[in-house]
Amino acid sequence: QAVFLSTCSSSGPFVFFIYSERVHMGGKQSAELPTPKAAAPKAAAPTLQDSTARLDTQIANLETKIEKSNNDAKKWMAQASTNPSAKARAMQCLKMKKQYEQHRDQLMNTQFNLENMAFQQEQAEVIATAVAAMAAGRDQMKAQQQTLNVEGVEKITDDLQDLQAEMQDIQTALAGSALAGAAGDDAELEAEFAKMQEEAALEKLMSGGSALPASSTAAPVALPATAAPVAPAPMAA
Repeated sequence: QAVFLSTCSSSGPFVFFIYSERVHMGGKQSAELPTPKAAAPKAAAPTLQDSTARLDTQIANLETKIEKSNNDAKKWMAQASTNPSAKARAMQCLKMKKQYEQHRDQLMNTQFNLENMAFQQEQAEVIATAVAAMAAGRDQMKAQQQTLNVEGVEKITDDLQDLQAEMQDIQTALAGSALAGAAGDDAELEAEFAKMQEEAALEKLMSGGSALPASSTAAPVALPATAAPVAPAPMAA
Protein backbone atom coordinates (compact mmCIF):
# COMPACT_ATOMS: atom_id res chain seq x y z
CA GLN A 1 0.00 0.00 0.00
CA ALA A 2 1.50 3.35 -1.08
CA VAL A 3 0.99 6.65 0.75
CA PHE A 4 2.02 10.06 -0.62
CA LEU A 5 2.87 12.90 1.78
CA SER A 6 3.65 16.46 0.77
CA THR A 7 5.24 19.30 2.74
CA CYS A 8 6.53 22.76 2.04
CA SER A 9 9.90 24.36 2.66
CA SER A 10 11.77 27.53 1.67
CA SER A 11 13.08 25.88 -1.48
CA GLY A 12 9.76 24.40 -2.59
CA PRO A 13 7.40 21.56 -1.90
CA PHE A 14 8.70 18.06 -1.26
CA VAL A 15 6.80 14.91 -1.86
CA PHE A 16 7.53 11.80 0.13
CA PHE A 17 6.61 8.40 -1.11
CA ILE A 18 5.99 5.81 1.58
CA TYR A 19 5.32 2.24 0.75
CA SER A 20 3.90 -0.12 3.31
CA GLU A 21 3.06 -3.74 2.82
CA ARG A 22 1.20 -6.14 5.03
CA VAL A 23 2.48 -9.59 5.47
CA HIS A 24 0.47 -12.09 3.48
CA MET A 25 0.50 -15.86 3.59
CA GLY A 26 -0.88 -17.75 0.65
CA GLY A 27 -2.49 -14.60 -0.75
CA LYS A 28 -4.65 -14.11 2.39
CA GLN A 29 -4.25 -11.81 5.33
CA SER A 30 -2.55 -13.65 8.18
CA ALA A 31 -3.96 -11.55 11.01
CA GLU A 32 -7.62 -12.47 11.62
CA LEU A 33 -10.01 -11.32 14.30
CA PRO A 34 -10.50 -13.92 17.08
CA THR A 35 -13.90 -15.60 17.28
CA PRO A 36 -15.69 -14.66 20.50
CA LYS A 37 -16.39 -17.63 22.75
CA ALA A 38 -19.92 -18.35 23.83
CA ALA A 39 -20.62 -17.67 27.47
CA ALA A 40 -21.03 -20.76 29.61
CA PRO A 41 -24.62 -21.34 30.71
CA LYS A 42 -25.31 -20.50 34.32
CA ALA A 43 -26.19 -23.33 36.61
CA ALA A 44 -29.77 -23.38 37.80
CA ALA A 45 -30.27 -22.21 41.35
CA PRO A 46 -31.14 -25.04 43.74
CA THR A 47 -34.73 -25.19 44.87
CA LEU A 48 -35.91 -25.30 48.45
CA GLN A 49 -36.82 -28.96 48.05
CA ASP A 50 -33.34 -29.81 46.74
CA SER A 51 -31.70 -28.00 49.64
CA THR A 52 -33.93 -29.75 52.16
CA ALA A 53 -33.11 -33.17 50.67
CA ARG A 54 -29.39 -32.40 50.78
CA LEU A 55 -29.67 -31.35 54.42
CA ASP A 56 -31.46 -34.63 55.18
CA THR A 57 -28.49 -36.54 53.78
CA GLN A 58 -25.97 -34.50 55.76
CA ILE A 59 -27.95 -34.88 58.99
CA ALA A 60 -28.14 -38.65 58.47
CA ASN A 61 -24.37 -38.78 57.93
CA LEU A 62 -23.78 -36.79 61.11
CA GLU A 63 -26.05 -39.14 63.04
CA THR A 64 -23.94 -42.04 61.85
CA LYS A 65 -20.73 -40.27 62.90
CA ILE A 66 -22.20 -39.41 66.31
CA GLU A 67 -23.12 -43.03 66.92
CA LYS A 68 -19.68 -44.21 65.80
CA SER A 69 -17.92 -41.69 68.08
CA ASN A 70 -20.04 -42.76 71.01
CA ASN A 71 -19.25 -46.43 70.41
CA ASP A 72 -15.53 -45.69 70.05
CA ALA A 73 -15.55 -43.72 73.30
CA LYS A 74 -17.18 -46.63 75.13
CA LYS A 75 -14.62 -49.02 73.64
CA TRP A 76 -11.67 -46.90 74.81
CA MET A 77 -13.20 -46.34 78.23
CA ALA A 78 -13.42 -50.12 78.68
CA GLN A 79 -9.64 -50.29 78.06
CA ALA A 80 -8.75 -47.48 80.48
CA SER A 81 -7.53 -49.86 83.18
CA THR A 82 -5.05 -51.60 80.89
CA ASN A 83 -4.20 -48.94 78.28
CA PRO A 84 -2.75 -45.62 79.49
CA SER A 85 -3.77 -43.78 76.29
CA ALA A 86 -7.31 -45.15 76.30
CA LYS A 87 -8.69 -42.28 78.36
CA ALA A 88 -7.22 -39.66 76.02
CA ARG A 89 -8.63 -41.45 73.01
CA ALA A 90 -12.03 -41.72 74.67
CA MET A 91 -12.00 -37.98 75.45
CA GLN A 92 -11.09 -37.26 71.83
CA CYS A 93 -14.03 -39.36 70.64
CA LEU A 94 -16.36 -37.50 72.99
CA LYS A 95 -15.09 -34.15 71.67
CA MET A 96 -15.75 -35.24 68.10
CA LYS A 97 -19.18 -36.47 69.13
CA LYS A 98 -19.99 -33.07 70.65
CA GLN A 99 -18.82 -31.25 67.51
CA TYR A 100 -20.93 -33.52 65.32
CA GLU A 101 -23.95 -32.91 67.56
CA GLN A 102 -23.51 -29.13 67.34
CA HIS A 103 -23.17 -29.30 63.57
CA ARG A 104 -26.23 -31.53 63.37
CA ASP A 105 -28.29 -29.12 65.48
CA GLN A 106 -27.28 -26.22 63.23
CA LEU A 107 -28.28 -28.14 60.12
CA MET A 108 -31.61 -29.12 61.69
CA ASN A 109 -32.36 -25.46 62.45
CA THR A 110 -31.45 -24.54 58.87
CA GLN A 111 -33.65 -27.33 57.57
CA PHE A 112 -36.55 -26.09 59.68
CA ASN A 113 -36.18 -22.61 58.21
CA LEU A 114 -36.08 -24.01 54.67
CA GLU A 115 -39.16 -26.15 55.25
CA ASN A 116 -40.99 -23.16 56.69
CA MET A 117 -40.04 -21.08 53.67
CA ALA A 118 -41.14 -23.86 51.31
CA PHE A 119 -44.50 -24.03 53.09
CA GLN A 120 -44.95 -20.28 52.75
CA GLN A 121 -44.02 -20.50 49.07
CA GLU A 122 -46.64 -23.22 48.51
CA GLN A 123 -49.24 -21.11 50.30
CA ALA A 124 -48.34 -18.13 48.12
CA GLU A 125 -48.75 -20.26 44.98
CA VAL A 126 -52.15 -21.49 46.18
CA ILE A 127 -53.28 -17.94 46.90
CA ALA A 128 -52.02 -16.75 43.51
CA THR A 129 -53.91 -19.58 41.79
CA ALA A 130 -57.09 -18.74 43.69
CA VAL A 131 -56.79 -15.05 42.82
CA ALA A 132 -56.23 -15.88 39.14
CA ALA A 133 -59.28 -18.17 39.16
CA MET A 134 -61.41 -15.45 40.78
CA ALA A 135 -60.25 -12.91 38.22
CA ALA A 136 -61.07 -15.30 35.37
CA GLY A 137 -64.50 -15.96 36.85
CA ARG A 138 -65.15 -12.24 37.20
CA ASP A 139 -64.21 -11.62 33.57
CA GLN A 140 -66.43 -14.49 32.44
CA MET A 141 -69.37 -13.16 34.43
CA LYS A 142 -68.88 -9.72 32.95
CA ALA A 143 -68.80 -11.16 29.43
CA GLN A 144 -71.98 -13.14 30.06
CA GLN A 145 -73.71 -10.18 31.64
CA GLN A 146 -73.06 -8.09 28.57
CA THR A 147 -75.10 -10.54 26.50
CA LEU A 148 -78.11 -10.27 28.84
CA ASN A 149 -80.38 -7.43 29.89
CA VAL A 150 -83.53 -6.96 31.97
CA GLU A 151 -85.78 -6.41 28.97
CA GLY A 152 -84.62 -9.61 27.31
CA VAL A 153 -85.21 -11.65 30.47
CA GLU A 154 -88.68 -10.17 30.94
CA LYS A 155 -89.57 -10.98 27.33
CA ILE A 156 -88.42 -14.58 27.81
CA THR A 157 -90.56 -14.98 30.95
CA ASP A 158 -93.58 -13.48 29.19
CA ASP A 159 -93.15 -15.85 26.27
CA LEU A 160 -92.94 -18.81 28.66
CA GLN A 161 -96.13 -17.77 30.43
CA ASP A 162 -97.92 -17.43 27.10
CA LEU A 163 -96.74 -20.86 26.03
CA GLN A 164 -97.89 -22.41 29.30
CA ALA A 165 -101.33 -20.80 29.00
CA GLU A 166 -101.65 -22.00 25.41
CA MET A 167 -100.68 -25.54 26.36
CA GLN A 168 -103.24 -25.51 29.17
CA ASP A 169 -105.95 -24.42 26.74
CA ILE A 170 -104.97 -27.21 24.37
CA GLN A 171 -105.12 -29.80 27.14
CA THR A 172 -108.54 -28.50 28.26
CA ALA A 173 -109.86 -28.72 24.70
CA LEU A 174 -108.57 -32.27 24.31
CA ALA A 175 -110.08 -33.35 27.63
CA GLY A 176 -113.45 -31.78 26.70
CA SER A 177 -113.63 -33.60 23.40
CA ALA A 178 -112.85 -36.89 25.08
CA LEU A 179 -115.59 -36.41 27.69
CA ALA A 180 -118.11 -35.46 25.01
CA GLY A 181 -117.38 -38.65 23.13
CA ALA A 182 -117.72 -40.72 26.30
CA ALA A 183 -121.13 -39.24 27.21
CA GLY A 184 -122.81 -41.10 24.33
CA ASP A 185 -121.57 -44.45 25.63
CA ASP A 186 -123.04 -44.10 29.14
CA ALA A 187 -126.11 -46.27 28.35
CA GLU A 188 -123.99 -49.06 26.94
CA LEU A 189 -121.65 -48.90 29.93
CA GLU A 190 -124.62 -49.05 32.34
CA ALA A 191 -125.95 -52.17 30.63
CA GLU A 192 -122.53 -53.84 30.76
CA PHE A 193 -122.23 -52.96 34.44
CA ALA A 194 -125.65 -54.50 35.23
CA LYS A 195 -124.65 -57.65 33.38
CA MET A 196 -121.46 -57.90 35.43
CA GLN A 197 -123.53 -57.53 38.64
CA GLU A 198 -125.85 -60.41 37.59
CA GLU A 199 -122.91 -62.68 36.81
CA ALA A 200 -121.33 -61.89 40.16
CA ALA A 201 -124.60 -62.62 42.03
CA LEU A 202 -125.03 -65.93 40.18
CA GLU A 203 -121.54 -67.04 41.08
CA LYS A 204 -122.15 -66.14 44.72
CA LEU A 205 -125.46 -68.07 44.78
CA MET A 206 -123.87 -71.17 43.26
CA SER A 207 -121.21 -71.09 45.92
CA GLY A 208 -123.85 -71.13 48.71
CA GLY A 209 -124.33 -67.42 49.24
CA SER A 210 -127.48 -65.33 49.47
CA ALA A 211 -130.08 -64.85 46.73
CA LEU A 212 -129.81 -62.45 43.91
CA PRO A 213 -129.90 -58.77 44.78
CA ALA A 214 -133.23 -57.01 44.49
CA SER A 215 -131.82 -54.58 41.97
CA SER A 216 -131.27 -57.37 39.48
CA THR A 217 -133.83 -57.40 36.63
CA ALA A 218 -132.84 -60.70 35.07
CA ALA A 219 -135.10 -63.78 35.35
CA PRO A 220 -134.10 -66.36 37.90
CA VAL A 221 -131.97 -69.14 36.57
CA ALA A 222 -133.22 -72.70 37.23
CA LEU A 223 -130.64 -74.81 38.95
CA PRO A 224 -130.19 -78.46 37.87
CA ALA A 225 -131.84 -81.13 40.09
CA THR A 226 -129.48 -82.91 42.38
CA ALA A 227 -129.55 -86.70 42.59
CA ALA A 228 -130.50 -88.45 45.86
CA PRO A 229 -127.59 -89.65 47.87
CA VAL A 230 -126.66 -93.31 47.31
CA ALA A 231 -126.20 -95.54 50.37
CA PRO A 232 -122.86 -97.24 50.58
CA ALA A 233 -122.73 -100.97 49.63
CA PRO A 234 -122.44 -103.42 52.54
CA MET A 235 -119.06 -104.88 53.12
CA ALA A 236 -118.57 -108.62 52.65
CA ALA A 237 -118.26 -110.76 55.82
